[in-house]
Amino acid sequence: MVTLGIHDAHDAGAGAVSGGRVIGAVNEERFTKRKNDVGFPVSSIRYIVDAAGDIDDVDSVAVPWIGGSALFARMFPGLEVKRRQLWRRETGKPSRTSMKLRNVAFRLIQDQKPKWLWHLAGKSIGGYALSRRLTHSGLDKEIVFVDHHTAHAAGAYYASGFKEALVVTLDGAGDGLSGSISIGDNGALKRIKEFRASASLGILYGAATVACDMRYSEDEGKLMSLAAYSYPEEIKELDKISMFDSHRGELVCHQGAKFEFLLAEHMKDTLLWKYSREAFAYAVQRHVETQVLKIVQHYMKETGIHNVAVSGGLFSNIIVNMRLNEMDGMKNFFVFPQMGDGGLALGAAYYVDFLKNGRFNTKQVENMNYGPAYTNSEIGDALKKQRKGIEYEEIKDIERYAADRMVDDNEVLLWFQGRMEYGPRALGCRSILSLPGNNDNRTRINLIVKRRPYYQPFASTILEEDAPRLLEPYRAGTKFMTIGYRIRKEHMADLVAASHIDGTTRPQMLGEENGPYRKLIERIRERTGIGAVLNTSLNKHGRPISMTPEDAIWTLMNTGATSLAIGNYFVTKT
Repeated sequence: MVTLGIHDAHDAGAGAVSGGRVIGAVNEERFTKRKNDVGFPVSSIRYIVDAAGDIDDVDSVAVPWIGGSALFARMFPGLEVKRRQLWRRETGKPSRTSMKLRNVAFRLIQDQKPKWLWHLAGKSIGGYALSRRLTHSGLDKEIVFVDHHTAHAAGAYYASGFKEALVVTLDGAGDGLSGSISIGDNGALKRIKEFRASASLGILYGAATVACDMRYSEDEGKLMSLAAYSYPEEIKELDKISMFDSHRGELVCHQGAKFEFLLAEHMKDTLLWKYSREAFAYAVQRHVETQVLKIVQHYMKETGIHNVAVSGGLFSNIIVNMRLNEMDGMKNFFVFPQMGDGGLALGAAYYVDFLKNGRFNTKQVENMNYGPAYTNSEIGDALKKQRKGIEYEEIKDIERYAADRMVDDNEVLLWFQGRMEYGPRALGCRSILSLPGNNDNRTRINLIVKRRPYYQPFASTILEEDAPRLLEPYRAGTKFMTIGYRIRKEHMADLVAASHIDGTTRPQMLGEENGPYRKLIERIRERTGIGAVLNTSLNKHGRPISMTPEDAIWTLMNTGATSLAIGNYFVTKT
């Protein structure tokens, strides 16, 4: 039988697991074209049920996030939409008075005490609203609620392949917590520590992002990138907002909790005016790195477990993850590839599936290709519908042909093949590619497609066997662009367009899991000597990653890109 997981707040989506095997997983934004879309994931559920085979095969519905904002989102869906609009700056900024009024409610409910009361309300009132929507979708199934951080932990643990693991979750907040520590042991998850939401490192980092005039819960990667442009700086006042107390083994806040936008105003008034944005970003980044390393070191020592699996939005920070990966005592380290709330649906499905079936994945996942795929016939139909503005031909060896175009013409190539990736990273199925050794390619992609700030770097895909000679210190490979690596000095020129000013890159280390993509990069290595490409997601800035052939064609037609390899077709814009 199949366990369907659904997440119906921000970053909504669905996933399904049966006997430890992932059937499919996708986020609603890919269907609606609204980034980080919120609400009941109708289209995601429809896709997952079709992938499962039959609606009668679905045994139960796993739902992460019980109380708090999830409860209000289920009762009043419009509130979650407005919250997303505020985060994305699609609505007016609230006044300082409004922020202070909101903060009163925030402080009352943030830690959700007593928890039993919030869970009771979430399961009864929220459960009733959710049950009606499921029934309307033809899913009159048993609902199993899963605590927010349990869902995060389950995603990390069951995808890691570790039999025994220290499982760490850290994010903004969910079900009254900003983080948790659990032990995974032969499939069972046991929580040993909780971090309250009012001392959240995730909210600290998000508020700092807003203070720097960026978007909450979306632009934190920009703050991380900006931090590399500063000389070292330390801001001790950050300790008062959130820090790890090693004696108590918990996160503490010494100034009183503030909701994210009021905290951002506080940072502007008391901290940011003293520093440049770059120095402020550096101090925030270094503070969070230090606290997270202390947490992991503390609980590694306490439990004696040195395999570590992590999830939660804070672990989208690849420099934090790099420092954890390099940490003394670390044996094996795994980051759940869909680490943010967009991964909660799959995490909840993993957890309930294990409770019902007692089976879990004993091998680390090798790919996240859990979304839709399209046949060459479907792709051909989409190209015919476009009619104007393109020329295309079917190529027998599309990988070799595309690689030669990239090398001979220094082509910036839109690449669309196979099942869509699950998560925030393009991993060679919905990608924009170019040669990494030409520094101009970074600027070209920014100008013709992305239009991102100058300080944001692009990622790389490196053939797994080439990674040890290009990166240092090389440890076990990462296939999902979740961990930063330092580029060896003698190879900086080979990866210059896919590197950052601090000499790091965010690599996908490619094995045999994606045959067409590997064949393309092997041909590039044959031509250039370097088995690597610059890889960024196939989308226009501000839109979700392309899902359908129509999305890919739209991106070609609405950006400065000129070529697209899609299925067996090579498309050029006339």
